[in-house]
Amino acid sequence: MSVAGKTVLITGASRGIGATLAEEFARAGAKVVLSARTAGVQALAERLRAAGQAAEALTGDVTDDAQAKALLQLCRAKFGGLDVLVNNAGVLVPGKLGMVRMEDARRMFEVNVLAVINLTQYAIRLFPKGKGGSIVNLASIAGTQGVDGLAAYGASKAALVGFTRAAAKELAPQKIRVNAVAPGFVETDMTRQFPAEVVTRTVAGVRLGRIGQPADVARAVIFLASDDAAYITGQILGVDGSMAC
Repeated sequence: MSVAGKTVLITGASRGIGATLAEEFARAGAKVVLSARTAGVQALAERLRAAGQAAEALTGDVTDDAQAKALLQLCRAKFGGLDVLVNNAGVLVPGKLGMVRMEDARRMFEVNVLAVINLTQYAIRLFPKGKGGSIVNLASIAGTQGVDGLAAYGASKAALVGFTRAAAKELAPQKIRVNAVAPGFVETDMTRQFPAEVVTRTVAGVRLGRIGQPADVARAVIFLASDDAAYITGQILGVDGSMAC
């Protein structure tokens, strides 16, 4: 898959799927710009540079408009532009209906939807004129099929799916492709917050017989970002091992 030489901006890149995305894109020869709220993203960029790979990082909250602008400025200053945007940053707060706190629901929509819309609007101005670019959003099986106990989170990811499909149609004339990956149950810090019995029950419903790994998701994202997917846009690619919901 050809992403060598491309400049890739990845949000939520300090751990889990985001960190794996950063490592895999860099290993494939891409220049990566990483964003996260914690200092771990700086340490990751330093490790990548020590391995001879091109990496920069900026710590901050992706819902902050100033952070969004600064990220695009960093892409331009360090690498001359942007080719791929991966909207990976996300918040998941489980909650049964009747127990969902509105501040948690608002935060999920702010990070999972509104920050994506805002950063996308800035990013498309930086894509090469006439050549376009690629945007890959991290959705979820909770947003495509619904998951018990994740109604508010699923609603935010369903909104992201809708944004992905509409943006793909709107941006296609500019040769900008917009797709999403919808992971199932993946082993990350986010899913480790679930009780052990929930994890056991959920994995038992995955027909491939195992929990997903961040690398499973990263490979799908890199494919959609690459030139190999040049005629693919507006698609939601499930990476869930045939998980029952």
